[in-house]
Amino acid sequence: MPTTTTLLRLACVTSLGLGLAGCTQPHRAVQDLPSDPAMQTRELAELKDALDQTTPAFMARAKKAEEIVPLTGMGFSQVSGQPGKTTNEKRLMAIRAARLEAMRDLTEQVHGIRLDSSSTVNDQVLRSDYIRGLVDGEIRGARTTSIKPKSADTFEVILTLDPDVIRYIIKAAKTGR
Repeated sequence: MPTTTTLLRLACVTSLGLGLAGCTQPHRAVQDLPSDPAMQTRELAELKDALDQTTPAFMARAKKAEEIVPLTGMGFSQVSGQPGKTTNEKRLMAIRAARLEAMRDLTEQVHGIRLDSSSTVNDQVLRSDYIRGLVDGEIRGARTTSIKPKSADTFEVILTLDPDVIRYIIKAAKTGR
């Protein structure tokens, strides 16, 4: 008798085969947008399609700087949780941690996030649920826009990718450099 895992794998392979058989055009991110998306949301979907090389019209639009919205990444960090002997050392470490978090946020916007998950059900009761997110990519040209204390114990860092940098990313992705 086949195990549950074997049945799940068979179902996934079957649905994948059926899904691929019906695909005639690549899926585009702009197709999943709501009816009235924010400008930055639309630009992110178009950027994803351009990186996937499914929207050649985006490159024509990308030549105009005012049409590309800068991407911003935001990061927060707590001062009290940082290592350091003095309060100033802890503040500097909090700013550094918040900057790394903002970089992760930008990388997630440009390259996406990979999610892995597994759940264990026994006797129709959820026994364990595991979700892991992985962001992997390279960001160059990010500019620190602001570093602000949000409270006595928290810092906020905002990084920005300018339209020219976004154009460069798209061009590099298309040429494979």
